[in-house]
Amino acid sequence: MKNTSRKSSAVRREEIAVAALRIIGERGLASLTTATLAAEVGVTSGALFRHFDSREAMLNEAARFALARIESTFPDPSLPPLKRLFALAENRVRIVGRDPGVAWVLRSEQASLSLPAEAVVHLQDLVKRSKRFVLTALRDGAADGTVRTDIEPEILFVPVMGTIHALIGMAGVHAAAGRVRGSGTGPVLAALAVLLAPADGGSADPC
Repeated sequence: MKNTSRKSSAVRREEIAVAALRIIGERGLASLTTATLAAEVGVTSGALFRHFDSREAMLNEAARFALARIESTFPDPSLPPLKRLFALAENRVRIVGRDPGVAWVLRSEQASLSLPAEAVVHLQDLVKRSKRFVLTALRDGAADGTVRTDIEPEILFVPVMGTIHALIGMAGVHAAAGRVRGSGTGPVLAALAVLLAPADGGSADPC
């Protein structure tokens, strides 16, 4: 017997948001139209507007979904400094790197120029909190002897975040090529640990 039950509005809204992110991540923002979105979800264009008032509302929901995914990458702030720093890196590569649409929201300058104002405010807040999180971990590590003190945390922040974003990009390329994710993450983070290690020969091993 055919199941004719309808999906709830909340489920359908999430499907639309995920589909919008998929289109943006794989084909670019210009490809996100009501026609392409409806085709991706498997509904008519008119059906989209039973759940959203406008394309902007759909884009705002997609951004909200992406930001929630990025938010989930923050690890327990009570972890030791390096454990929390490398947990953030691993979480972002695992969650953001495998989803081109979520990666676009986090990494693309176009996101700040194209997303609805409400989403941009939330994105900017998340970026600021990410910077504070990393800087706090570096400062705490310097204080407990697990991070070098001959280079200021504000300077170390650059290669740390650069490494995370590079790994996210690598994960996205590998995913698009059908390769197994994560094969290059360990060695790169091990190299970052060497960079962060105290100059006196102490250990920056996050394990």
